[in-house]
Amino acid sequence: MNFAPSLLSRRTLLCVALACGFAVPAFALKYAAVEHHLKADPAIPAWKPGPVESVPEEELNLVGADIMDEITLGWAKLFRQAYPRLSVTMEARASGSGVPALTAGIAHLAPVGREALPKEHDDFVKKFGYEPFAIKVATGSLGSLGKTATSIVLVAKSNPISGLTFKQLDQIYSSSHNRGGEAITTWGQLGLKGEWADRPIHPYGLKPPNGIEQFFKWKVLNNGEWRDGIQNVKGQGFTHAFTVASNDMHTQLGGITYALLANVTDDVRVVPLAEKDGDPFIAPTIDTVYHHVYPLSRYVYIYVNRPPGAKLEPKIKEFLKAVLSKQGQDIVAAEGVFMPLLPEVVKEELAKLD
Repeated sequence: MNFAPSLLSRRTLLCVALACGFAVPAFALKYAAVEHHLKADPAIPAWKPGPVESVPEEELNLVGADIMDEITLGWAKLFRQAYPRLSVTMEARASGSGVPALTAGIAHLAPVGREALPKEHDDFVKKFGYEPFAIKVATGSLGSLGKTATSIVLVAKSNPISGLTFKQLDQIYSSSHNRGGEAITTWGQLGLKGEWADRPIHPYGLKPPNGIEQFFKWKVLNNGEWRDGIQNVKGQGFTHAFTVASNDMHTQLGGITYALLANVTDDVRVVPLAEKDGDPFIAPTIDTVYHHVYPLSRYVYIYVNRPPGAKLEPKIKEFLKAVLSKQGQDIVAAEGVFMPLLPEVVKEELAKLD
């Protein structure tokens, strides 16, 4: 993917915006209503800028997710205050632009609102011979469409299932069953009685590749293969794809879909989940997602090109330290959609920078 024809003009606009304190141009904005009023944990260490040598107007280029535009812009402003000789540029176009920009040598850092998709990852590895270096920089949103929302599982409202494990979901959705067991095709196999005992399970999903689909495949199926017979849904007009699945469940009472909280309709309900057999079933809430107790809580990332064993370039390392600081996580919290990291996660990510 080549960003060169349009990159210069957008970089120029965004450099001006950062230098003058203006907001990001309208093409980069992704609105989402405030979901929480969390504060960054005071146990997260404050950032004390270290030495970064640079020539006047040397660039630090950020290319990646439009859904991270507000927090990325906040981080860029924080960084420029500490290093005014550096020209921080920001291309907030899409998550799909981030890792390809690293591969093309355009970006120093790539904020990405999801894990790298297989092709993005493979293209990078093919060129450089090692994987892109990923740092967790925030927790995903609870349920905001387009803002790396927590994944959930929906069934018909009348479905009496009390909860599902990752192994059971793997048995429903995969052909490889990397978590063990045999295929589950009826609700009776999950312990339901009466009219539900012989009712077929009708799985919905998204045609790959898609960030939500890839996360579910990675997290639940242990990167297994999808089974045949999944009904891949598409959005219609302004209707999100998983809302189509939710609306269809009044005719497909045996239906099940991975989805987002924004897709919940009157015909469906959210199923509490457990990652391991014997674990308690957990429902998605601000608290369970922030603390990553809910097993399908998500992170958002910054990717960089770091060869194995090599030290990070000082300006890149300091930017990541700023992001992982109390000041940087205050910026995440203030947005009210993405959630700040827990102190123990910050500690783990900071350790990766050395």
